[in-house]
Amino acid sequence: MITLLYNNTSKTIYEDADSYRYRAIMQKTVVTLRFSLPEFIEFPIGTKVEYEGKTYETKDVASFKKKGERRFEYTLTFYDETANLEKYKLRDTIDRRVRFSRCAKPKEYIDLIVANLNQREPGWKAGSVIEAPEKTIAFDHSNILEALQKVADEFNTEWEIEEKTISLRKVEYFKKDPLPLSYGKGNGFVPGVGRTTKEDEKAVEILMVQGGERNIDRSKYGSKYLLLPKSQSYSYEGRIYISDADGLSIKRQDKPLSTKQEDSLDLSDIYPSRKGTVSEVFEVNKEKNYYDFTDNTIPQELDYNACLIEGESMTISFLTGMLAGDDKQFECKYNHKNRRWQLVPQEIDGITMPGGNYIPRINDTYAVFGIQLPDPYICNNSDKTGASWEMMKEACRHLYDKETPKFSFIGELQGLWAKQNWLRIGGRMRCGSYILFSDTQFVPEGVAIRITGIKDYLSSPKTPVIELSNTVSGSSISSEIDKIKD
Repeated sequence: MITLLYNNTSKTIYEDADSYRYRAIMQKTVVTLRFSLPEFIEFPIGTKVEYEGKTYETKDVASFKKKGERRFEYTLTFYDETANLEKYKLRDTIDRRVRFSRCAKPKEYIDLIVANLNQREPGWKAGSVIEAPEKTIAFDHSNILEALQKVADEFNTEWEIEEKTISLRKVEYFKKDPLPLSYGKGNGFVPGVGRTTKEDEKAVEILMVQGGERNIDRSKYGSKYLLLPKSQSYSYEGRIYISDADGLSIKRQDKPLSTKQEDSLDLSDIYPSRKGTVSEVFEVNKEKNYYDFTDNTIPQELDYNACLIEGESMTISFLTGMLAGDDKQFECKYNHKNRRWQLVPQEIDGITMPGGNYIPRINDTYAVFGIQLPDPYICNNSDKTGASWEMMKEACRHLYDKETPKFSFIGELQGLWAKQNWLRIGGRMRCGSYILFSDTQFVPEGVAIRITGIKDYLSSPKTPVIELSNTVSGSSISSEIDKIKD
């Protein structure tokens, strides 16, 4: 029995046995409700239902079949708040464009998305977000959910929405204390557990990496592209990785190669750079669009004039503010004594910039190009900093996810066992929870693996069907789960 809320009234119905809720990593939560009524009722868009302490809402008109004068069979589909992100277009918060690009870190992108949502409906906030170097992402009439997925893809991670809180990181819970489950009476799973492997994703042992080419003086650096730190090791999640002598690839240092399977990673968004901050702005000549600014955070040892690359012009790109985005670059001159920048005006989209609303402002951030920064900005092995080490850390994180064979298990929990142990396991039935899955025949040693999808029937919520996987495809597995139930 469940209650529908609509048009300031309510209707209690008895759901069919095949009504269910489906949750999955990086997907909208869906509640599919099937029931019959002796009369016709027009359930409007926005009809709500409460289930397991959460509220879900319809986004479309109800589907129904008339089986007789006094029998109407309904199918209503409800969604969680994640579906709201599809309603709205992502806009630049400065000039409200829907087609724009931005160079930013993960937290700045999530802040942009949260700001967009709060302009339409209150209560949204940022949750936990990974740390990673800036990446340039272009948005072209994207809705906010598409934009969020694009950000996750660009940073090779995942997103999660809980109670209007948006997090950008791998969705993981109970990783250090996984719940033991296996096939057999009293062990959790009913017969029908099966493993599916992904043929197009081989376990990788050697990862070739290519960095960016900006701010690289090939005549001095010896390479057109940024290289990894050469012959250096790095520990990530208990595993040790090492780069080769040429700075072109990494592999595990703490285990021998067996398959020698190779893969490659494009890290062209990582290059030597320094993020500067505008301290003061000077309107030198408004009519001629002459604007200068200072940056009092520039250290004494960093004289940009000493970093020039022969044959290239020094340019500035703003990372935030009215002059940011769309690959705008301004030729410039620099006075190191005063830490002062002089911008050369140019016409962009029919507008002379800087000028009008398009001028630098205090606390805007920027980066300089057409230069080769001092060695510590490129590679500092003593404290593992610099662009090369950013690339090394990102490569290790990528190889960590790629060196394990990709597979999935789908199984249904034993009803009686689940009900008897629900106080212990109920809180673990969420996407991202780790399960220690074992089988005496095909996984005798056990493997810690995440729940990536859960289908629970409204009439029997304590016997869910779950998918365990070490990969996330981003597409629904409900069709596979239906096969097991049948």
